[in-house]
Amino acid sequence: MPLDDDLNAALSPLHFGANVRLWGKAVALQISRIKPIEDLALRTIEALKAVENGNPTTEQIAICNEFQPDSLEETAPDKIFLVLDHPTVLVDAMMLVVAMRGLLSQAEQMALQAEALGKAPGLRQAVKRFQAAQPNVAHFRNVIIHNDEYSIGKGQGKKKAINPTEGMGISQDEDGRILVGWGGHRMHLMQAAEDALTLWRDLNGEYWGKLLAP
Repeated sequence: MPLDDDLNAALSPLHFGANVRLWGKAVALQISRIKPIEDLALRTIEALKAVENGNPTTEQIAICNEFQPDSLEETAPDKIFLVLDHPTVLVDAMMLVVAMRGLLSQAEQMALQAEALGKAPGLRQAVKRFQAAQPNVAHFRNVIIHNDEYSIGKGQGKKKAINPTEGMGISQDEDGRILVGWGGHRMHLMQAAEDALTLWRDLNGEYWGKLLAP
C-alpha cells in the first residue's frame, strides 16, 4: 500500500483530495472570471500609450476610439478603462482572496498533519514559498470576512494598517493590473493567483506524486 496505516490515519481526517481540489478549482474559476477584465485594462492602457507616443497600430486606435472616442490626445490612462467600473470584478476579486486563503489554510494543515510522521518537508516548503511571495493573502481574507469589525476600527489586525482610513477594495496600477488593497498595503491580484496555482500544483505533486506513490 502506498500509505502505511499511521500516515493514512493522520491524513484522512483532512479529506485531502476534496479540500485541495475544492480551493484549487475555486482559485482557477475566479481567475477565469477576472483575468479577461485585467487583460482588457492592460490592452486599453497600452493602446493609449501607443497613441500618445505616435506609433499605435490600427487595432490600438480602434480600442481607444471604443473607450474614449472624443479626444484621444487629452485622455489619461485611468479614463480609458477602470477595472472598478466592471460590475462583477470587486466581488470576484474578494472571492478570489478568500479562495486563496482557503487553499493556503488547507496546505498548512496538510503540512501539520504530516509533520509528526516525517513526511512534511515538501509540503512545508510549498507553504513557505507562497507565504513569502504573498504575505497579505491571509490578512486580506481576515479583513474581508470580519469587515464589520475592521470598519469600526476593532479588527484584530488593525495595527497592520499603514493608512488606517483605507478600507478593503480594488484599484489598478499604471499598466492596468488589478490591485487589492487595504490600509496602505497592496497586492497584485493575478500574480497572487498564479502563485496560488503554483501552490496547488505543489500540493498535488507532494501528496499524489510522493505520499501516494507506489
